Amino acid sequence: MEYKTVLLPGAVTKKQAVKIEVALNEIASEGWQLHSFAPQSAMGGTDGNLAVFTREEH
Repeated sequence: MEYKTVLLPGAVTKKQAVKIEVALNEIASEGWQLHSFAPQSAMGGTDGNLAVFTREEH
């Protein structure tokens, strides 16, 4: 099993949410499956989102 982590921006607007969706779909097209998605906090606000992906080793 392989793992991949990606730090994605926070989504405050619809446009930002679409950017996250595009990034997730691009990674999925490479055979990765989203395992977990967690907000990363700094100074009381969301600094970004950590996405962890998995896939079978090639």
